[in-house]
Amino acid sequence: MKNLNIILSAVTGLLGLLVGIAPYTFAKVCAMEKMHCHAVTAPTVLVFGILIFVISAVQTILLWKKR
Repeated sequence: MKNLNIILSAVTGLLGLLVGIAPYTFAKVCAMEKMHCHAVTAPTVLVFGILIFVISAVQTILLWKKR
C-alpha cells in the first residue's frame, strides 16, 4: 500500500508539470499580450502547476523516507 501511495504521489507531480506547461504548449492561450488569457490566466496556471509539483515532490520524498 505504501508503494502505491508513492507512485500516486509521483504521478500527481508529473500531472502538475503538465498543468504548468499546458498554456504554453498544447493548450495555447491567445498571443495578444493585453488580453486576460495571456496576461493573467497563463501565469496563474503555471504557478499552480509548479505548486502542485512541489507539494507532490515533497510528499513523495516524505513517503519514500517513511517506507
